[in-house]
Amino acid sequence: MNKLLAATCIALAGMSSAIAQSVPKAATSTESLVQMCVNKKDGAAQNFCHGFSQGVYETYLISRHPKRARPFVCIDKSSATRQDYIDAFVVWTGTNPQYNQLSAADTILRYLGETYPCKKK
Repeated sequence: MNKLLAATCIALAGMSSAIAQSVPKAATSTESLVQMCVNKKDGAAQNFCHGFSQGVYETYLISRHPKRARPFVCIDKSSATRQDYIDAFVVWTGTNPQYNQLSAADTILRYLGETYPCKKK
């Protein structure tokens, strides 16, 4: 049993260096999300864009522990539509192309934090 455990550890140690050398590409990159968001003629692309974007924001709202993590996104109630927010995000990504290959979820939260920061107390 100990020999099997030792052999498994050695095999995994060798694999960890191979895994560490290649950073996985984001499943949904910022660039691919933006391409879907600007494709207004494709209903499926629009549905994905809206659903993904709303999902990221809703997940932020429900997963942040109010006593352990200060909010960093504070969107006041306004008359802006979801499409207004998405259009502004698309414009923002055009001026911040360094995030194109990163996770779209991360970039959405970065955009929201920079554009709608919470007031410091």
